[in-house]
Amino acid sequence: MQKLWNHVIVGIKQAGFAWLETVVVSIISIYIWTQSNSLAPSSTEHHFFWPLFGPLLIALRYGFAKGFLCSLLTTAGLASIMNITGLLDYFPLSLAIGMILVAMIAGEFHDYWHNINQKHILDHQYMSQKLDSFTQNYHLLKVSHDQLEQRTAGQTVSLRASINALHKIAAKHSAHRLEYLGHPFLNLLADIGGLEVAGIYKVTDGKIDLHPQATLGDHHQLVLGDPMLQDMLATNKLLSPAKISANEVHKSRYQLCIPLLDTHNTLQAIVIAESAKFFMLTPANVALLSLVSNHAADLLSEAILTPILRAHQSDIFLSYIDRAKYNKRHYGADSTLVAFIDTHGINKQSLDSVVNYRRGADVYWSCQSGQGHPALVVLLPLTTVYDAQLYIKRLKELLSIQIKDVEKSIETIGPLSLDQDLEQIKQLMDELGAYDESLAIYSNDNI
Repeated sequence: MQKLWNHVIVGIKQAGFAWLETVVVSIISIYIWTQSNSLAPSSTEHHFFWPLFGPLLIALRYGFAKGFLCSLLTTAGLASIMNITGLLDYFPLSLAIGMILVAMIAGEFHDYWHNINQKHILDHQYMSQKLDSFTQNYHLLKVSHDQLEQRTAGQTVSLRASINALHKIAAKHSAHRLEYLGHPFLNLLADIGGLEVAGIYKVTDGKIDLHPQATLGDHHQLVLGDPMLQDMLATNKLLSPAKISANEVHKSRYQLCIPLLDTHNTLQAIVIAESAKFFMLTPANVALLSLVSNHAADLLSEAILTPILRAHQSDIFLSYIDRAKYNKRHYGADSTLVAFIDTHGINKQSLDSVVNYRRGADVYWSCQSGQGHPALVVLLPLTTVYDAQLYIKRLKELLSIQIKDVEKSIETIGPLSLDQDLEQIKQLMDELGAYDESLAIYSNDNI
């Protein structure tokens, strides 16, 4: 019923039916006009002009063109009939002109109003599409957020706090450190890479101790002849099935083989895992596994590694840079370098105090600039330029407590990306007296 009423008020959308209706209404209007008393030659009465409704209705329903045509057909049809009957001299010209004008005005109003309505309809459709898109994106974001919450549920300790905890454990035990670090380290690797069944073994002079220092999960077993384990021992690289090409077959029982290689390239221990959550072995997580393993290996090393390397330990600092370059080449994880130079030469103690705010993975090198001014170079592994800028801002705020004018007293160089600023890093290290030929070669390769 509602649809029929809409057709009566609005009209029919099809052009053929609209033109047919225009012709039919014109014929009806002519008939009403011929039957009215207004055409009688001797008529002096004034009646309402009923034929006006035909063209007016068409103009309001279909617009200017059909309304104007309907009024013309009505006028032309009446003129033809009066010409045949010999009454053309009595043709009501004023009424005909008035009807045509009324139909034109009504048609013009319809067209204007129709254009406004179409604009609002298009705006409404556009806003509806945007609302639908927003609703879909909102639900996708909500689902992603819920999944992220589920994945991170229970991980109350950050990576930085975990590494600091490992440092504290290593500081308490001068001997047999792996016995105390084994379980906390495996739990940290489980948080990062989703390890479920794994074991950690000590390596002495290249030989694996068959007794595990710590295990994770059930049914862990050491198989010395495993191909992935042998490849890892030969290359000293972290290996997983994700690194196997499409033409190779994964014949190993292990999902991860992780070497704990210290700064002096000595293999301190290995971690082998039969089971790991494969979806967590993303390039970023693999880079974190490598970084954490390197730091754990340094904790197991017999050499004393101080938080701040002194000027004569430039070779150790360069080895840390080489390790960061390795992580960039193999895992795509960029690192940054920042240098602080005391331009007045009186704030060395304040620069050295920066170590109190050291993050777990950062490496500091205390040295001198070419002009003999105290300098501190900080390597920020797995840190973007943006995060390094935040680090610089935080340190300047802390140094401002001890130094009145930090901006004038402390010159900041960087942050320099190991991926984009190798040439600047080479020049900086040359000025600080730590030239490394491999660094120059690496910068020329533009990897």
